[in-house]
Amino acid sequence: MSAEHEHAAPLRRWATTKDAAAHICVNPEVLRRWNRNRDKYPWLPRPKRVGKDFRWDLNALDAALEAREEP
Repeated sequence: MSAEHEHAAPLRRWATTKDAAAHICVNPEVLRRWNRNRDKYPWLPRPKRVGKDFRWDLNALDAALEAREEP
């Protein structure tokens, strides 16, 4: 394996709002509300829009939540 592949960034895991909310154990409407109220939840990573829907980077969500839990 080449050095390029050894240090490659981890693959992003994308999920719908429903699946992302289940992943972090909240109701999908909570995740939607957090996304609408960015001034109250600036730590929330921005989702990508795919047509009318959003796709959330689960790695970024996990990292944001872990950072909020640290003292």
